[in-house]
Amino acid sequence: MLSEAVPVAIGLLCLCSVPAFAAEVPVVGAPFNPEAQLTPEQGRQYYDRYVTGDWWGWRTLLHNRGIDFNLNYFSEMATNFSGGKDNFSGYPKGVGQSWAYTDQALFGLDLDFQKMIGWEGGSFEFYVTKRTGTNLGNNINPDTLQLIQEVYGRGQTWRITSMWFKQKLFNDLLELKLGLMNMSQEFGGFYAFPFENLTFTAGITGNVAGYSMFTWPVSQWGTDLQWNVTKTLSMRVGVFAFNNYWISNNYFLRVDNPGGTSGAVIPFEIDWNPKLHICGKDLAGQWVLGAFGNTNHEETSGAAKSVLAGAPGAAPFLGSRSLGDYGVYGSIWQQVTAPDPHRPHTGLSAFAGSIWLDPQPSFQDFQVFTGLYYWAPWSKRPYDSCGIATGYNRVSGNVRKAQTEYIASHPHSGFGVQSDEFVEEIFYSFDVFRGANVQPDIQYIINPGGYKSATNIWVFGIQLSVPL
Repeated sequence: MLSEAVPVAIGLLCLCSVPAFAAEVPVVGAPFNPEAQLTPEQGRQYYDRYVTGDWWGWRTLLHNRGIDFNLNYFSEMATNFSGGKDNFSGYPKGVGQSWAYTDQALFGLDLDFQKMIGWEGGSFEFYVTKRTGTNLGNNINPDTLQLIQEVYGRGQTWRITSMWFKQKLFNDLLELKLGLMNMSQEFGGFYAFPFENLTFTAGITGNVAGYSMFTWPVSQWGTDLQWNVTKTLSMRVGVFAFNNYWISNNYFLRVDNPGGTSGAVIPFEIDWNPKLHICGKDLAGQWVLGAFGNTNHEETSGAAKSVLAGAPGAAPFLGSRSLGDYGVYGSIWQQVTAPDPHRPHTGLSAFAGSIWLDPQPSFQDFQVFTGLYYWAPWSKRPYDSCGIATGYNRVSGNVRKAQTEYIASHPHSGFGVQSDEFVEEIFYSFDVFRGANVQPDIQYIINPGGYKSATNIWVFGIQLSVPL
């Protein structure tokens, strides 16, 4: 299957990496710092990228006084037009072609205390999200290792996604953050691109180690201390309470610390944000290296997190609980071209990421991905974008061993052994109205669910993003 994945990935990458400029990109956008005080004209120009605009000047006025609202609607549709119709046990049988729609509404408030009351270096963030819909993976056989629709994850309910206070100290040398935070956004979140498959979205730690590093929109009580060593180099460490109850649908719109805390997650990360001299220009990048440990004394085995957990008579094969877990990760985002000096992030960017986890408690212990992203590929479509990515997901060896032993003792159970999965995705995003985007994409999933005998799956999807 690897030989099948490689030419597909290379072909798609080559297709998307060819620059599509017919002429120089026009000067469109906001050539100023949107975090600073805005003039009325700058405010109109900046908020023109939001569907509801500048609110007759009130949005700029509030911004200059330290109050910003972040409102957004985002949805993903997906349908499998080939594959997903196998008969492995543990998944729906005979469903065949299906489709699913899921969405998220976000309501956010950002406060800059320096602008509001002269409190230097102080800020506050409060975000609430509501997710609804269905997941294509629940309707196909087999389900994939990573979500086909990334926005479906972590339950269809209301959540307080962030509620934290940040204080910059000693001329921004240190940044201390306290409150309800999203761990995988604070640590391991590489530069985000709008892919639909979870393999390629921000939060690499939580996407793979989601049993330990909870992903957006789940938040946890914790603290995060960042040391800005230089203008381009920073180090950060965090301590977060660990409680499995936070990811349940019963814990929503609450700020208390429920009973059942069973450990602490301690991540450490080094972030380097250089400007590398490429083709005569200094181009931005974000290079990340990190690790985390979890002292959770009730961690289950990787096999207990697999489809095998629901199999009749599987208990003796699931293994025992372990004391904690750990992992290491890294990611790179690097701009390669910058054709428009007035809009410095246009052009081609390359990215890659990988994570390795303790194989005993993990269901999926390794992931690696890479891809290309092009913003403003056409002179007359300055806010369109396109992307291409290829990824590899691997099931832990302990899970494979448990499944092999179970199948040997239950030869007619219908279960299979999971190993590795390859994912390819390509998309084009159309800017349709003041920042609202419609984005069709194609996904090709090889060895879906990690089953080498499974039929490969083709998926067509559409994302809708509406910044309000």
